[in-house]
Amino acid sequence: MKKFLNINNILCIIAFLGIFFIAPLSTYAFQIEESFFMQDITGHWAEESITELTYMGVLKGDGKNSNPDKMVTRAEFMAMLVRALDYKKSDIKGRVSFSDVKPEDWYYETVAIAEEKGITKGNPDGTFSPNKKISREEIVLVLVRAMGLQDKTSSGASNFRDIKKDYPYKAQIDAAVSSGIISGYEDNTFRPNNYALRAEAAIMISRMLNNKDVQNVNDEKKDIQQFIQEYMNSYLESKNAGKNEFSFNMQYSVGKELDENNVKSQAIDLFNEKGINVRETHQNIQIRIDTVSRYTAKATVRYDVTYTRTFDKGANRVKDYKGEKIIYLWKLSDGWKIYDTESRLYQDKKINLTWEQVAVKTPDMSGVDPMEGLNVISPTWFELRSDKSSLGVKSSDPQVFNNRQGSIYMVDMGDNKYIQWAHKNGYDVWGLFRNEFDIDVANKVLNDSNSRRKIIELLIEYTKKYQLDGINVDFENVYYSDRHKLSQMVREMAVVLRELGVITSVDVTKIEPTSLNWSMCYDRRALGKAADYVVLMAYDQNGSWSKKSGSVAQYSWVESGLKEVLEQVPREELLLGLPLYTRLWEEQNGKVVKTTAISMQTAQDLVRQNNANIYWDNQSGQYIASYSINNKSYKIWMEDTKSIGLKASLVHKYSLAGVASWRRGFETPDIWPVLNKTLNGYDGYEDWLKDNTAK
Repeated sequence: MKKFLNINNILCIIAFLGIFFIAPLSTYAFQIEESFFMQDITGHWAEESITELTYMGVLKGDGKNSNPDKMVTRAEFMAMLVRALDYKKSDIKGRVSFSDVKPEDWYYETVAIAEEKGITKGNPDGTFSPNKKISREEIVLVLVRAMGLQDKTSSGASNFRDIKKDYPYKAQIDAAVSSGIISGYEDNTFRPNNYALRAEAAIMISRMLNNKDVQNVNDEKKDIQQFIQEYMNSYLESKNAGKNEFSFNMQYSVGKELDENNVKSQAIDLFNEKGINVRETHQNIQIRIDTVSRYTAKATVRYDVTYTRTFDKGANRVKDYKGEKIIYLWKLSDGWKIYDTESRLYQDKKINLTWEQVAVKTPDMSGVDPMEGLNVISPTWFELRSDKSSLGVKSSDPQVFNNRQGSIYMVDMGDNKYIQWAHKNGYDVWGLFRNEFDIDVANKVLNDSNSRRKIIELLIEYTKKYQLDGINVDFENVYYSDRHKLSQMVREMAVVLRELGVITSVDVTKIEPTSLNWSMCYDRRALGKAADYVVLMAYDQNGSWSKKSGSVAQYSWVESGLKEVLEQVPREELLLGLPLYTRLWEEQNGKVVKTTAISMQTAQDLVRQNNANIYWDNQSGQYIASYSINNKSYKIWMEDTKSIGLKASLVHKYSLAGVASWRRGFETPDIWPVLNKTLNGYDGYEDWLKDNTAK
């Protein structure tokens, strides 16, 4: 999203003896442990299993990476397995018998438990070889013992080319295949003597946990359903009483979920401190148990949720949403616990959002006519600026980052009169939060957990100040190396804002593999899991950098980019970005000499004033206008009701959540009725196609 600003503010820096003033540190961290989100597994063939075990706390990397293609030692594998089966130190009855395992070794207790449980036998010479790399065969033998499969008959279950009938562990291999622990390689081999990779170990442990051999499945489902209901009720009871003591939820959560519960507890404390009371009520709760396995389960909960926010001055804001939670459970020694929840708030209607560009001061909206069908407006209010920014900062702007090289501030351009106008017209307000396209500003705040915490506190403050309904995160121009940090910021932000009943949305671009800092900087899968909505900015196909004239967003380009993003982001939370502007291209001798972004009305005026030639182009889904003046050629790929309606129809074709348009003021008034009809006037894409093809 391109924003052109002209501001000349005074830069104010408060310094004393060369040290910048920094506000006292908050007691709230709002930090979800980053080690839950491994940076080296995106797209890896074992990503799902590694993520599952990491969220549980079973698999522990080096803090950033899982090292999936590194070989695993016998001690490391045993530690993973003991954690996966929730064996306790109290299970140890005697001393370890292996001569090479000493009490001072980090793996001593792990090996002691494994020996006590009979899942490891060690070597014939009485050693364990803890630092020796474990083979695939050894893993199978250990897992078969752990699952109690050694006495089960599964003859003939495996037909690997390298496992003959006289293979000494043929029965165990058959049992492992029958139970789904192993499946072998594509060439139909098992390669028993190969050393196992951490990724392979993770997959086999994950398959053990997700084994479908479950007794009394219906009873398990009833227990899980009752547990989830109690878990949610207990949380709401504490939250609505203004308490942060989620004792039941803390007791019955582990791993990533426990971390998020701690963040929620801190959020309630901060709300109380700031005089914000949030009451959350659920109705029409539907709990569906999706899967139940030996040690894991998955459930989907859908419900109607109402948030009532009351502030210390008596003002309140009531918002109704749909809520969804995908809950992942793990059966431990003391019963079911939750290790991960994917939560989302959403509106039960198509989103029709437009951005409001605010350069210096929010415009007076008193004379602006209502926009038919619009339900969300997003003013560009909150901006991170360095003290070196040409846009300037004020002494009152809060500092969010400081080091010897300089400071970064949050600039607030919000306006309560604008909020009143928006809410009066039925528009939710999602305040936009951005990095001013400054790659170094993004780098500094994203990599500093204290800065991220300050930003979250400020957004809570702004929610109170302006009664916001959502936050739209618009970080553009971000180092590729910071993509995981961007996801982390959105993740932490969304958990806290959701407690306020505030929607979190994040803007992303079309996938361009060669554009590291403008496209590949977005981990779209991670952002989709963290945020409530993801906005695809499907425009700027051509711009000031282009050597050839062309469309800002031709239909085929938009659809192609959309399909790629849908492979990473769920369709039900994706908003399609639409341009309410186009470009005037000036050419001389067949080369572009100048291009200017123009509004729809300006484009129409130029066509009329210059008696332009105009024709419909099917590929771009637009009218193309051209004319000449003084040996110079001019071209415009028109954006109008037909082109915008055509692109908006993709919402139905791909069952998207809605649209977002850049920006209000560039459009002609007839755009709003067309968008409203396209989004809400049809039962689906076929219905739209039938109506528009007939024309």
